[in-house]
Amino acid sequence: MNTIGRKNMVFGFAYLVATLGLGMFLANKLSSGDKAWLANPGRELLRSVHAHGNLESLLNIVVGYLICRLAISQGLAQSISILFIVGAALHSGMLYLGGLGMGWAFSVTPVGAVALVLGVILMIYASATGMKKD
Repeated sequence: MNTIGRKNMVFGFAYLVATLGLGMFLANKLSSGDKAWLANPGRELLRSVHAHGNLESLLNIVVGYLICRLAISQGLAQSISILFIVGAALHSGMLYLGGLGMGWAFSVTPVGAVALVLGVILMIYASATGMKKD
């Protein structure tokens, strides 16, 4: 069994905790009735980060599990694993930092998006060729 995907599962669950924490923060701020917060454009950005981060967390968990189950080369498994972790960190992770006021992070988000797309393309190939024969 290929265990390279385990790090994606661990990363995915840890990142899910972070994005769920952001969701709880947003819900708390929303329930406070703070009019300035409701008008803050950063609120919409953080909502987007929460949604993208949750999705990318779950994507890492699923992809990690599949990497462990597919009969693919170590190199392909490692490439897919790295692309999905880097993709999440540089896409929604940088949006997260941008929403916290670090504007430079927005310039890195396209790199994360491209990494995720490349990871999905490699997963198409891995899924098509790596199914174990019973």
